[in-house]
Amino acid sequence: MKKIVALLCTLLCVLSLAACAETEEEKGIKQQADLLQQDRITLITSGLFSESVRNADMLSDPEVYPKFVNFGNEELEAIFNVESAAFLIDGHGLKTVVESFKLSKQQTGALKVDDAGNVILGTVTAEIKGQQIIAHAEVQCERGNADIEMIYSNDLFCRLEGGSLNAKSTFAELMEKAGLNTLIGMGTVFAVLILISLIIALFGLIPKIQAAFSDKGEEQKKPEVVNAPVVTPAVVEEDDDTELVAVIAAAIAAYEGSTNTDGFVVRSIRRR
Repeated sequence: MKKIVALLCTLLCVLSLAACAETEEEKGIKQQADLLQQDRITLITSGLFSESVRNADMLSDPEVYPKFVNFGNEELEAIFNVESAAFLIDGHGLKTVVESFKLSKQQTGALKVDDAGNVILGTVTAEIKGQQIIAHAEVQCERGNADIEMIYSNDLFCRLEGGSLNAKSTFAELMEKAGLNTLIGMGTVFAVLILISLIIALFGLIPKIQAAFSDKGEEQKKPEVVNAPVVTPAVVEEDDDTELVAVIAAAIAAYEGSTNTDGFVVRSIRRR
């Protein structure tokens, strides 16, 4: 029994030593990986970042950009990713960076360069985020400073996968934008309140309009009173043929050559 217990203890000691040895090996691998990542960060901050900025600035130039934009992603990778190249790219990522530089430089102006033609950059910082390494730096431009961000693959090649150039607003510009946003917001609120007040004021006219239409409808429904024409009795004039008889008698007497009408008697007058 004692021999069995001793054998088990020996096995446990061997297994524990093996576990300790494996843990040390894992620690060594992790430390080696950390050193490699630190070397990549150093590579980016010491020269790769500035090289990326220089290429993006050159390709976004108004004279070069029309030719650059005609290349496909695979064609760009074939041009840049040669064996002797120190600057490797992802085709889509490079296009993203150049597009951002082109648009932002319309606001910031051209990037300032030193006597050697290198872009004037501030301190370059980089951090690892999963499968990517993200680097930042401040750059001087014609119309103020801007921030540059470059994204690289967290592997042996450190390919450029994306990036952007962002204008850096001054305190005065930020306050101006804040004031403008406040005025727009307050103006919109007051405009809506005025509109609501007008609508409420118009509610008072609705009963008057309804009453006006009701009165008009009632007037249309009332029967029209037709005034009967007043018939004026016709005055019947009695026939008075005395003058007519005298005229006829005088005419006959003149025809007969007599001046006296006593001998003439008009018996009747027939009208046609």
